[in-house]
Order: sequence, then C-alpha cells, then structure tokens
Amino acid sequence: MVTDKAAEQGQLVSIICRTIGRSELEQALNSVIAQTYPKIELVLVNAAAGDLSGFSSLYDALNVVHVAPDESLTRSQSANAGLEAASGKYIMFLDDDDWIAEEHVQNLVNFIAGQSTIKAAYSSVQKTDSAGNNIPYVFASDYDPIVLMRDNYIPIHAVLFDRTLLDANCRFDESLDIYEDWDFWLQLSQHTDFHHLDAVTAFYRQGGDSDTAVDDARLRYRSDNALGKSRATIFSKWKSQWSGEAINHLFGDLDQSSEINDLANQLDSSNKRLEEEFKKSDKLSNVLTKTQRDLDQSRQETHLKEVALAEKQHELTNLANQLDSSNKRLEEEFKKSDKLSNVLTKTQRDLDQSRQETHLKEVALAEKQHELTNKQLELTHIQLELTRKLDELAFSKQDTEKHLKLHIAELEHALHLVHSSLSWRVTRPLRGLKALVSGGPKSAAMASADSTSEPVVERTPEVVADAAIPTPVQELPDQIVSNGQDAKAAHDRQAKAELKKFLASDELLNFPAEEGVILTIVLVFYNQAQLSLLCLRSLLEHADVSYRLTIVDNNSSDDTGKLLDRLENVLLIRNDANLGFVKAVNQAAAQSDTDYLLLLNNDALIEDDTLSTAVDTIRNDKLVGAVGARIELLDGSLQEAGSIIWSDGSCLGYGRGQNPNDGEFMYQRDVDYCSGAFLLFRHSDFVDLGGFDEVFAPAYYEESDFCIRLQESGKRIVYNPRVRLTHYEFASSGGMQDASKLQQAHQQILCDKHPEFLANRMDNSSNNALLARTANKHPNILLIDDRVPHPSLGSGYPRCAQLLNSLSKLDLNISFYPLQFPIDDWSDVYETLDRTIEVLLGRGRAGLSSFLQERRGFYQFVVVSRVHNMECFNSVVDQESELLEGCKVFYDAEAVFAPREIMKMELLGQYISEEDKQKLIAKELEQALSADSVIAVSESEASLYRDAGAEDTVILGHTLQVNPGSSEFDERQGLLFVGALRDEGSPNVDSLLWFVINVLPLIEREIPDIELLVVGDSSAPSLASIKRDNIKLAGRLDSIEASYNKCRVFIAPTRFAAGIPHKVHEAAAHGIPSVTTDLLAEQLGWNDEDQLLVADTAEHYAAQCVRLYQDSELWNKVRAAGLAAVAEDCSDEKFQATLKSLFP
Repeated sequence: MVTDKAAEQGQLVSIICRTIGRSELEQALNSVIAQTYPKIELVLVNAAAGDLSGFSSLYDALNVVHVAPDESLTRSQSANAGLEAASGKYIMFLDDDDWIAEEHVQNLVNFIAGQSTIKAAYSSVQKTDSAGNNIPYVFASDYDPIVLMRDNYIPIHAVLFDRTLLDANCRFDESLDIYEDWDFWLQLSQHTDFHHLDAVTAFYRQGGDSDTAVDDARLRYRSDNALGKSRATIFSKWKSQWSGEAINHLFGDLDQSSEINDLANQLDSSNKRLEEEFKKSDKLSNVLTKTQRDLDQSRQETHLKEVALAEKQHELTNLANQLDSSNKRLEEEFKKSDKLSNVLTKTQRDLDQSRQETHLKEVALAEKQHELTNKQLELTHIQLELTRKLDELAFSKQDTEKHLKLHIAELEHALHLVHSSLSWRVTRPLRGLKALVSGGPKSAAMASADSTSEPVVERTPEVVADAAIPTPVQELPDQIVSNGQDAKAAHDRQAKAELKKFLASDELLNFPAEEGVILTIVLVFYNQAQLSLLCLRSLLEHADVSYRLTIVDNNSSDDTGKLLDRLENVLLIRNDANLGFVKAVNQAAAQSDTDYLLLLNNDALIEDDTLSTAVDTIRNDKLVGAVGARIELLDGSLQEAGSIIWSDGSCLGYGRGQNPNDGEFMYQRDVDYCSGAFLLFRHSDFVDLGGFDEVFAPAYYEESDFCIRLQESGKRIVYNPRVRLTHYEFASSGGMQDASKLQQAHQQILCDKHPEFLANRMDNSSNNALLARTANKHPNILLIDDRVPHPSLGSGYPRCAQLLNSLSKLDLNISFYPLQFPIDDWSDVYETLDRTIEVLLGRGRAGLSSFLQERRGFYQFVVVSRVHNMECFNSVVDQESELLEGCKVFYDAEAVFAPREIMKMELLGQYISEEDKQKLIAKELEQALSADSVIAVSESEASLYRDAGAEDTVILGHTLQVNPGSSEFDERQGLLFVGALRDEGSPNVDSLLWFVINVLPLIEREIPDIELLVVGDSSAPSLASIKRDNIKLAGRLDSIEASYNKCRVFIAPTRFAAGIPHKVHEAAAHGIPSVTTDLLAEQLGWNDEDQLLVADTAEHYAAQCVRLYQDSELWNKVRAAGLAAVAEDCSDEKFQATLKSLFP
C-alpha cells in the first residue's frame, strides 16, 4: 500500500518512453503497469513514426499521452518532445528496450518528496544480455560531480527529477545523438545534486541502439571512433563552464588512474594473445572436425561391407544347406551315374572358392576395423590436446584478469590511505609547487640511495650549537636537492601562517593530564616555532596511548616562548642558554618517572597507531631495547627504514629516496640503530647506561652510541614499519664546515669506544647495504609460491602459511616471493604472515630474473613450491647458473599434480594411454631433479621422487593443534563442506556438484530436514545450479570454528586430488568426523570404520552419511580415532624438528 506523502497528495509522475517499435516495448510497458506508485502518466513518443498498434491492448491499463510526429525523430528530439508533452510534478525516461521493477518509481518519489535541496535521485541498475538475463555488472556508483564530468555512469531510466529543473531551460542538445543523456545530466547538475538509492530497481539491456559500451573501453577515447568524437564534443561544450578547481580535480583523477589504464592496456594485450591462441585452437578444431568426418565415412563404409558380408554369409548358409541335401541325394544316386560325381566335385570347388572369398573379406574387414580403432585413438589424442589447450587458455585468462583486478583494487586502496594520511593533508601546498619545479611528484622519490653518509640525526641546526650547523644528508642530484629546498620553503611559509593564526587566537593546546601514564615524550625546542606547532597538533590528533609531554626549550629567540605559553599539562624546562640536544635529553630524562621514553623531533608528524604500535613492540619483548620508525619525507619518499653502522663508524639510513611501501621496507627487523627523529626505549635502560654520553655534546652520534651500548647489554634495536613518521628534515646553507668537523670528531670517538662492535660490522660500501640492513648474522632464506598464502584459500596455502610462520621462529631471515599473484593488501598480508617476514609484492614472474640478479649471493637457501613455479624458476636459473652459487635449493612438492589430472581426465571419459600417463608424471617429477633436495608431504609421494632419482627427499606434512569443539552429538545438526570453490573443474567444485546432484537426494529420503553448510569462496558459476533452501553457501569466513562446532558430519566426496587432504585433518582436529572417498583415505593412510567412513558410489556414500549422522556410538568412536590420528600425524613437535634439520 502506498503511504508516501507525495502519493497521498496525488503528485503526478510522467514517464517518457521513446520507442522505435521494438518488440521489447511490451516488457517496458508492462513494467510501468506494475508500478506500486498510483499516479503515473506515460508519455509515449513514437520516434520512428511507425505502427504501434500491436501494443494498443496495453493502453487501457495506462494513462497514455501519445506523441506521434509526422516523421522520425532523433533520440534528442524525441526526448525534448516528451518533455514538452509531460505534465507531471516528477519526470523520468524509459527506453523501449529497458524496464523497471515495480517499486522503482515509489522509491525515488519517496526520497525526493522529502528533500528541499536535492531534486534528482537515481537507483542502481542491473545490466542484462539481449535476452534479459542478468550479467555480472551493476551500475551502482554513488554521485560524484567530478566523475560525472569524466564519464556517464548513470543510465537514463535510473533517474527521477523534479519538473522545476526544466525552468532553468534544461533540455536535450539536439546536435547530439550519442551521450545526449550525459549532457542532460550535466545540465541538471548545475542546479542540483543527485542522490543514489543503493537498490537495483532498473534493468539495462545490453546491445540496444542506446548502448554506448564497446568491447575495448579505450576506443571511447579515440578520435577516429564515434564515441570518442562524441566525448570530445561533450568536453568542448562544457570545458568553458567548469570551474578551474573542478577541472584540476578531473585531471587529478585522470592522472591517478594512469596506472589503472596501463593495467587495462596489459589486459588488452593479454586478450589479443589469447585471441591468437584461440585461432590456433580453431585450426585444431578444424582438424578434429575433418577427422570426425573421415571417421563417420569409414564407419558408413564398414557398415555397408558388414551388410554385404551378412548377405553373403546368408547365401553361403543356404548354399551349404543345398549342398548337404545334394550330397544326400548324390550318395543315393552315385551308383547310378558317374556324372553325379562330377557335379559333386564342381560343387565342392565352388564351395571352397566361396569360403576363400569369405575369408579374404573377413581379413579386409579386420584391417578396416584396426584402421578405425587407430583413428579413434588419434581422435581421442586430439580431443585431449584440444581440451588441455583450452583449459590452459581459460586458466591463463582467468588468472590475468584476477591479477589485474586485484592490482586495481590495491591501487585504489593505497590511494585512499594516502589521501587520508596526515602527511598528505599537511603537504598539500607543496605538491603543486614541486610538480612545477621538478616536472612530476615522483622525482625526489627516485633519488639514488647508494651513497653513504654520517648518521642522519636531524637536529634543528640551532639545537646543536649557536652557529647554524646543517643536518648531514646523503648526496642527491642537484635538481632534486633544489626541488626539496623549494618545497620546504613553501611548507615553512604555510607553517608560519598557521602559527600566526594560532597566536592571534585564544586557542590553547590542552594535553592529557592522567595518572599512571607509562610514556614520556621528549621534545627539544630551539626556534622553528611554526614546525613545533604542527608536531604538537599531530600528537593531539593521533596519540593513542596515555603519555606525559616534556619540552626542553634551549633559549629560543623566535615565537617559541609564545607557543609554550599556550600549552597546558606540559612539563616545561626553559634553559637560559642553548645546551644542545644531548644535554637537553638528559635533562628531560632525569625528571621522568615513566616506564618508557620517546625522543621525537619537533619537525616530525606522527600517524595513526604510531605510538601504540611502538609501545606494544617493546612491551611484548623484554629483549627489545629500542624501537624506531619508518620515516618518510615530505615528498612521500623514504628517509630511512632503520640504519646501518659500518665498520669505520659511519652510518647509512637504509632505503633513502625509495618508495616506503616497497616490500623490503614493510617488514619488522633488527637493525644497528634508528634515528632520534623517533626513538622509543625503556627509561630504566637509559638510566642504567648513564643516558646519552655527553662526550657527544652538543649532538651527532649520540643515538648510534646509545644503541650500540643497548646491544652490548643484550638488547635488540627494532625497526617497525607500522610505526610511521613524516619528517621535515632540516638542512641549512651555513656552517657546513663546522658540522662536518664535529661529525668527524664524534665518529672517531665512536670508533674508540666500540672497537669490538665495529669489528663485526661490514665495510662501508653500497654493495653491502642489503647484507648489512639486518643486525643479526642469521642465514637468509627465500621461499617462492603462487601468492600470499591466506589459509582461507585452501589449495595447499594453509601449509605454506604454517611453513613460513614456523621458519620465522628459527634463526633465519625470511623473504617470501609471490610469483603468480604478486599483488595483495599489506594489512591482509600481515594478518596471515609474521611481521618479520619480508614479502616482495609487485614483482611476479616478469621480475624474478632481475630480482635474483639483484640478490646474487644473498640467500643461503631457496625453497620453491608447486611444479609450475619450479618450472618458471628453472627457466631463469638455467640461463645463468651462477645466480645460485653457494645456495641450497629445495623443491617443496606441496602435491604431485599429474596423477590428479589423470584421474580427472578418466572421470570425464577421456582416453589416456598408460604411456601418456607415465610421460605426464615423469615430466612433473623431472622439474624437481634440478633441486638439491625435495620436500614431500607423504611417504607415497616421497617414493615417487626417490624412484625418479631425487634421493635426498624428506617428508614434511602439516601441523595442527587438536581443538575439539564443545558441542556433543545431540547438540549438532547438518552436514559441513569446506573448500575453495573458485575454479570450474577443480576437485572441490567437482566433488560438491557430484554430492549435491547424486548423493544429497538419497540422504533426504532418510533425513528429510537435512541441511548442508558450504564454507569457502563460492564464486564458481556452476554453483548457481545447486542453490536450494537447505544448502547455505556461506562464502569465505574469517573463522570457521563455530561451523565445525555446530555441524555433525563433515563430507569430503573428492574424486580426484593430490597431496594431503588438509581439510580432513582440520575437520578431525576440530572434533567433527568425516565421510570421504577411498582416494582421500588412502592419501591420509587412514582406515574405513576407524578414523573415518569411506564410500565411492552415490548409494554407498549416502548410506555412510546417514549411518554417521544417526548413530551416536559410531560418531563418537570415529571422532575419537580421528583426534588421535591428527595428534600423531600433524604433531607440531615433529614438524618443527624436521624444519630445523632442513635449515641448520
């Protein structure tokens, strides 16, 4: 029932339908008739001036206003004719090949009627094929005027607008016949915002004359394409009416989407290659078709010969009968006439000749049958090859699309993080200036990091001494240094304006005054009040732990004193002279009684979670002596990701000038020291070590000395990339000579104090930076697999995640290289993997060779998982064997896949000879023989590798903790299936379809209310065919503990597979017994009626499920045996011991 106030007042809605008399008009009109909104006027514009009498039977149910021109109208003319004829308070359009849901008008009117400013609203729109079947695309973008300037993303029949907008002379531009609706929306947007109702109530049929989509989206931007020309017309018309700010936003969006366009180009190139491959497949298909025709012709000829032979055999039978009769008569008459003997002899000869002819025909038939059999085998081989080729092409296309979509999503997410960061907001004024000066925002970020320098301690020059001493920096190209200085000057002006505004106001900065705080933040001031203000504001905005703020002012001469007067709840130490940084820190520490001290530069800005992450890092590990940050410069490039101390006492900020989001800077590691721009440590350690050694006063090398002393006391210095800092990084044009002399003097003091420590450091060389970036001397290990191994993906990834996280607990430095899918979200990566693992995203197959070149001699161990990755790895290493000199290579055989593929082919009825089976298996095993050692998951698979010649083969399965749920038999109900269901034809998809189609109906006869819960990515299209009320596709879940605890029976009806069925192990570990196939039981080494129940046929599988579901005694028996088997087979102690033996 309609209750909206607009409906009660009878406000009329005019629906303008432009038609050229297509048959789909009937569906469009019926959708108008079905509307729940009662007050509708249909304006039917006969754009083609044709005969519409075929639809007249529907007019009685409609309030129709006919617009019947004498000649045909263009799309824009038709729209304007409809507007002139419409009389409703609200107006919308409906093309004759589209349709709307019954609540469409009602929803839109409900919204607009309650608004005073928004006069246009639109729904989400489902795209369909020409037959009206849904295809996987929905127009569902929220309104963004900048995006509307760039593209028309709102289908015409999605929108309802207030008639008053026509008073502003908004009409369709009749010079346009493409994108005329886009132009009309741009007109309306000058007078109102649009509102998006996120519900699909309209349907857009692809392929109509209004469809401006093209297969290649880039064509719409080309000048030789009608769409491109129309877009140019739109931009030419509107560019003079758009504001400069709006155009800047538009071009900014386009610029930021360049990487996405590049990825689209890659996808286009990939598709073209796929088209070429499919053409080859077409040739193979033609051969197959010709062979099939030849085979059919041969069969027809054979059939005709068989018919002729049968007739001949029938003649021979009759002849033999006649002969027998004749013989009898001849025997009686033989004595009467010698002539009869001659007749008999002749007849016998005829019979022998007939038999000989018959024999020859039988031989010819046998040869023909043999020939037919050979052709049948040839045809089978062709079918296998064609199927394999098509599968490869489909898999390649699917993987490429997944990869690119994931990359696009990551770029969009990264862009969102950048825009939401404090540094982005603070540095906004710099970016325009930097782009003008340097020609692009990335110039400084590309600066070389190969050169070395003294420690980058980043003091305000005046903090060090009265004379201005510049902060030492690495040598960068002159143009980049100049650009950075100009950017800093602009930032400085902006900061001074903020300070002036603040001091002119009555605003106070009120810091927390809490009891029991654990952290003291120490700031040392000497002038630069404008930057100090920004630092203090970042603390107020982003600090997420309780803290006390201590500020030491070294007799500043600028507005610092005025700024300090505006602070509340701050411990202020005002010195009468400039004591320098070292003594000022010792002053502040002496008055602190908290557990932790944080040194923070006053030109630094903290980010969200920075303080809590740093405190958690040191609080959770007693051996952590200090924590440093990932420090980024104003231009977004890296200042340092931890620092290196060389054997000569000089230092290097690791990664300077590079992208801070590269994998080598995103993992946590032990380092020699971290910059005092952000350095967190225990107050007790600082006191025990006597604070900063004032021999280094006023500054330089005091943090290096302090971090060395912490390490000599048994503590570690930890770089944590989640502790993020944006740093101004001071530089000065004066006093360079004095600063250099001071640094040299303090470097020598450091060498004199710590000769033993420095003797164990590496020589000062950019070539040693990679080896020296980690303070420990542990071996380096590289592990290669398809992708970041999120356990919810199944397919062997849970074991890979276990392997990596277990390795991280050993004395090893771990690098992980995702080869096939190198794009992921960093937050997801380190939800799965330990944060001390280096994950090398963004490189993939194309970057493997250059990566191994870069890290030649760095790794002592390399582990490659899965055969296709080993094949790729071998192809790179075979070209340059010296890449792995001194490195031990392991092939981690997560599974032997060839037997699985053979089983799949046989299940599908495809013929494969024993010879071909052995070739497939041998080809896979051959890839492992180049490795020094093979890691198999079971004894049966290990024997395959040993037999193939890989004598050094060890077994490393899974590790699982037994964690049975609390629910008993009677508290559980339903069946449970767990597995990744992404790829058509995969073992999981095949097994679930087979179970639902063949087994579940048999179970329902015995248990009518049985339910099946399916957990895992269920994106395979074929799963749509099994949707039923008692089947719940839950998709991927963050945790499936509750599912294990509420379901009674776990099903694993796998018909082809390789490796170890980890999901059966996992189900048993959670206390839910399983029904599996004989294949899985054999892979596990478990027995029917003991650790699980086994069945292979549909009838038997259903019976076993019913038994286990209804028999509590059997259920408890199998459950207990499964728990015991997991405790034995998946022992963590056994897993860890094997791992330690592999990587001593």
